Amino acid sequence: MGGTAEKRPRGRAESAGGPVKPSVAAVVVTHARPAELRVVVAALISQSRRPDAIVVFDNNSQLPAAEILADFAGQVSIVRSPKNLGGAGGFAAGLQEALALEADWIWLMDDDAVPEPDSLRELLAALALAPAQVGALCCAVLEDGLLAPRHRRLFSRLSGFEKPIGLPRYQEALVAIDTGSFVGFLVSSRAVREVGLPEAEFFLAYDDTEYSLRLQARGWPLFLAPRSRINHLRTPGSRLRASLFGGKHYFNIRNRLVVKRRHARFSRLAACDGVCYGFLLWLLSRGFSRPGGLRLLGRALRDGLAGRLGAFPAEFRELR
Repeated sequence: MGGTAEKRPRGRAESAGGPVKPSVAAVVVTHARPAELRVVVAALISQSRRPDAIVVFDNNSQLPAAEILADFAGQVSIVRSPKNLGGAGGFAAGLQEALALEADWIWLMDDDAVPEPDSLRELLAALALAPAQVGALCCAVLEDGLLAPRHRRLFSRLSGFEKPIGLPRYQEALVAIDTGSFVGFLVSSRAVREVGLPEAEFFLAYDDTEYSLRLQARGWPLFLAPRSRINHLRTPGSRLRASLFGGKHYFNIRNRLVVKRRHARFSRLAACDGVCYGFLLWLLSRGFSRPGGLRLLGRALRDGLAGRLGAFPAEFRELR
């Protein structure tokens, strides 16, 4: 991987009098979303409490991020991968780059996640309400102007069942959660150094859920800070249920099974939940009407139950 990351925020950011403030490095993972990437970076630069460093991890986009962000030269560090590592690999590599900056916190997001102007300031303000040891703080996620609660969930360590945080809880100042997507995920560098990086072999989907559960298991709790908000630019047509059964569905079903069986005490019950979910998603996304769809579902279920991770199976390339 090539890169131009600058090592600016060493430890804590300087403060002119008063307590020393924590330093923050933002990490944006991008692939093939040039217009959205510019919007995200502009929003980071315009934060009322600006990140001390901004790292863009370019997952081998056809149009390089360095060209897309030429107007932001000197304000953003860009690291380009020679191949697409998937979202999971991108976040693992991006976190590794950010750790070298020695910031106290690392703020993770995709290239379609636009933080509101006070998003980072509100996250850091929420730290005062949290326990002394915090693994991660998460923004409230909005899609089409509405709260998207499935980004912040509870996870049963017995059965592996998941449910989103209820909307009334978004009226609170701080809410304990079990899992959070990497859409506005502020993670402690200390926690990352102790727990390790997200698992790149997930390639796409559920790597953030697995990482959240791993943080918790090592004594690093997670919280939702509802006053911090980030807008996820996902359109209704891009949702799994609205798109034809293919690669994203394979990763979601496979990885969901792996995570549930890995982190639930009653792994067989968790596996049943994952298998039922897989069949339901196959039906809702018209997998039954796509040639090869049922075979791809079978492969996702087999790989998930066996714990096999990695890239998309080559024999299903036409369904990617």
